[in-house]
Amino acid sequence: MTLRLTLPQKYVNGPTKDVVKLFIEHYNKKKAPTLDADAFHLKLVGGNHLDREASVRDTFANGDECYVLGGPVPESGGAQDRESARVDPSVAPAAKPAPAVASSSSSSSSSKVLKDEKGRARCKNFGCQQFFEQGGPPQTCVHHKSPPIFHETAKWWSCCPDRKAYDWEEFMRIPGCQTTFCTICPEGQNQKRFLGGADLRAETAPKRLDADAPKDPRHKLEDLRKGLVAIGVDTSLIETVAQQLVSDKGGDFDQVCESLRARFAMILNSVQD
Repeated sequence: MTLRLTLPQKYVNGPTKDVVKLFIEHYNKKKAPTLDADAFHLKLVGGNHLDREASVRDTFANGDECYVLGGPVPESGGAQDRESARVDPSVAPAAKPAPAVASSSSSSSSSKVLKDEKGRARCKNFGCQQFFEQGGPPQTCVHHKSPPIFHETAKWWSCCPDRKAYDWEEFMRIPGCQTTFCTICPEGQNQKRFLGGADLRAETAPKRLDADAPKDPRHKLEDLRKGLVAIGVDTSLIETVAQQLVSDKGGDFDQVCESLRARFAMILNSVQD
């Protein structure tokens, strides 16, 4: 069973055993027989086994992947532990328990490189998931151009909106839309790693028809009035001058604004000189 989780803050600040319990509760709702959360612990993919009392904040980076493993936490890591993890029948992978920590963690997670037991780095192109030899011959990579979107039960890649899936395995089988080479520094790596409902709503939010229209001259005059009042100019004086200019310009507020612009520019130039 695979889960992608965005952890609430209480889990980020808590011990890893709470994340185990969260995963096992999801598992027990769908699988049989049920499992006891106290009999499991976490292990980072390509990394260490985690003590059940260890802090999530101190052991996870945003976007890390881990396994939920049966049995006690080994006293020390190493090749033997990794080998046992592969053959242990009680292993259940839990993908991406992503701590929603402060935004500063984004930069640290984007620079973190996950490696397998052979020391190969995992490609960071969207949807690749392959491991490759850094510094070795280029390895062909078929991947997606833009991050995935997880919205309610649907999953799709933002660069391939016509291919949607409703379970994780089906989603991961959606073929990439471009071919380059595996890398740990993809173009646009600072963009979000996945998008959600809030991002979709922002993209499809209605746009005002007058959003790009020139500012109404009356609003310009009101902004000017507020600025003059803020520096101590008498309100009645401002209103008297404004009414006179409106009368002189035949009610054309654009010309009133232009007249005031020219006069203020002349005053400011004289001060500068």
